[in-house]
Amino acid sequence: MTYEDAQKIIYEFRDNESPTEDEEFLYTEALQQMITGTGKPEYMSELAWYYCERKRFDLELKYLEMAAECGYGPAYEELGYMWYYGQHGEKDYAKAFEYYTKGSQPDRYGNEGSLWSQYKLADMYRFGCAVEKDEARYCAMIEDAWEKVKSRTRLNEPVPEIALRLAGIRSEQGQTEEAVKLLTYAKNFLAERMSYDAFWGHIEVMGRIVRFLYKLTEWNEEEADFYDLFYLTRKPGRYAMERFGETVELEAAEDESGDEAAGGSTGTTEPVGHTEAARGLAIRYDGRWYRNFEDFCKKAEIEGRKFTTVYDEFYDIRRM
Repeated sequence: MTYEDAQKIIYEFRDNESPTEDEEFLYTEALQQMITGTGKPEYMSELAWYYCERKRFDLELKYLEMAAECGYGPAYEELGYMWYYGQHGEKDYAKAFEYYTKGSQPDRYGNEGSLWSQYKLADMYRFGCAVEKDEARYCAMIEDAWEKVKSRTRLNEPVPEIALRLAGIRSEQGQTEEAVKLLTYAKNFLAERMSYDAFWGHIEVMGRIVRFLYKLTEWNEEEADFYDLFYLTRKPGRYAMERFGETVELEAAEDESGDEAAGGSTGTTEPVGHTEAARGLAIRYDGRWYRNFEDFCKKAEIEGRKFTTVYDEFYDIRRM
């Protein structure tokens, strides 16, 4: 395989929404060729991400570590997440702290310090993970990260994640109105991101944003949108919304009926402002049960499309 052949295969694969097994094999071979021939860490990281999506975390770790040895900032960021959350079966906060620290700084390839790494590093100071708890440092790092990110518009920037944390700080400072503005902005930004990429982590962050928002302000039925169901479905009952003149109904229930068991959200090291995530109820839609509204957002479809993709087509969200 020539250099040009490998590049062509890689470019074509990136636009291929349903590759065959043979095409996937050729893609990984092409990346291996580029890694061997160029030594560029971006190809190592790309191959790592491929294996991450297929839950081959052993291979993801292998190629991320290769990229990190080259001093590649994005690899530091991903390794921080791997060790923080234990994606490959083992958590190591000391390693996560090391990689987040490196990832938050510019690298020699021209990458700016990662704001994803910076806010996660701030979390580690707040919760005392591999470092002494330091609330003042946490607040200062989040304030700094917000100044850097607040005017950015690219959906892959951690605008809502940082806004959520700053809202928690503002709430504790007694600035409730400012906290509500931050949460509303975060909610709208993340909704647009999720219309393209409903990654499970984004869905869970949305749940935290919405539940925290309605701890600080009253829910307004006239202004409600699809994601307000994160708040509404904490209580058992039936809920409805309109789409193109047709009514879509959901049910929230405490019992673990159907093929899904009721479940909770993520662990205690993730902030909801400065509180833990609320436990959701099981959701029934179109004869099927989902563990909670997070699970509904991950899996439920309407006319062959995820609800998160068409979230802005729903209106008149209400309790029945």
